[in-house]
Amino acid sequence: MGLSRRKRQIKKGFACIFAGLLILGNTVQVSAEETYRISYEVPPKERDDYTIVTEDLGVYEVCEGDSLWRISEKLLGDGGQYMQLARENADVISDPDLIYPQMYLQVSRNVYVKKRTGANGIRTPEYRFGTPDGWRFGILGSGDVYANCALMGSGFSNVICLLRDKEQSGVKALSDWEKSKQTIEEYVRGSYAGKIADLEFHDYQSADGRVLRLFSYVYTIDGADYGYRGELDIHVCQGICQTEHIQAEFTGMDTEEDIRDIVLYMLASFEEFPGTMSVNGYNVSVAPDRPWALGGICNSFAWVDQYYDAVFGEIAEKEKPAQEKTARERILGL
Repeated sequence: MGLSRRKRQIKKGFACIFAGLLILGNTVQVSAEETYRISYEVPPKERDDYTIVTEDLGVYEVCEGDSLWRISEKLLGDGGQYMQLARENADVISDPDLIYPQMYLQVSRNVYVKKRTGANGIRTPEYRFGTPDGWRFGILGSGDVYANCALMGSGFSNVICLLRDKEQSGVKALSDWEKSKQTIEEYVRGSYAGKIADLEFHDYQSADGRVLRLFSYVYTIDGADYGYRGELDIHVCQGICQTEHIQAEFTGMDTEEDIRDIVLYMLASFEEFPGTMSVNGYNVSVAPDRPWALGGICNSFAWVDQYYDAVFGEIAEKEKPAQEKTARERILGL
């Protein structure tokens, strides 16, 4: 869904060199005992260790020669789950062995998210959520761009967090999500054509009824803008969920695609405690927060663009790169 193009080869060494320049201020080690994990199949005896969320994979049109087994194998990775498709579409399937071309099937799958255990995570009197092993908590920023509640992993892995009171604008944006998807796609096409690609949406529902909305994309840094040759792709995923009083937003950035698993893990583990009335007193914020058509949701596109522009602008100013060298060559002193 959305915008797509061939992904470029990521320069891992180039990315890791920059990672140390991205953290401003002091950081605190986040204690952790378990590694986050996303799975699509877990033995029954281990399922108590996981939170189960249901991923909506959309609608599939049956083609000539299809069977529920083949469809299940193609979309769910396991033909043996064909009865799940049959149960989910009982309104149109009376016999699992009889399906016809041009039938439309709703498709979903269970996703198993490792539960937060022990001291693994962030906890306040109002809420808690899980964090991956060994990640640090602190401020992430460069120049005038910052997030004062962020988690930093190894290399280029970062997640900025925005926890605030649930407001009507955010409720509206998430409840009419199909319209919000269109708004996001139009915004990207109009404002970031050539910089943002591979925009995809991912929808989940937890067992307690919470809806988890995620969208992911690739943000490309053009080295020529800073006096270098070559490009660097950053995988970004923004996830949003709401509890009774809180809206939690996590935006992950990395040179690796599995940043989406980390964001999903944090969202699925998010929990509001009874008695909560407001979390705005913590003053968790990102800046600048550029307004856009989708009120109530943080504009991660603008923040990511301004953040990396500030980071690479600062590096270019300090290093004064030579045009004939690539960014990797300049940073490594080659």
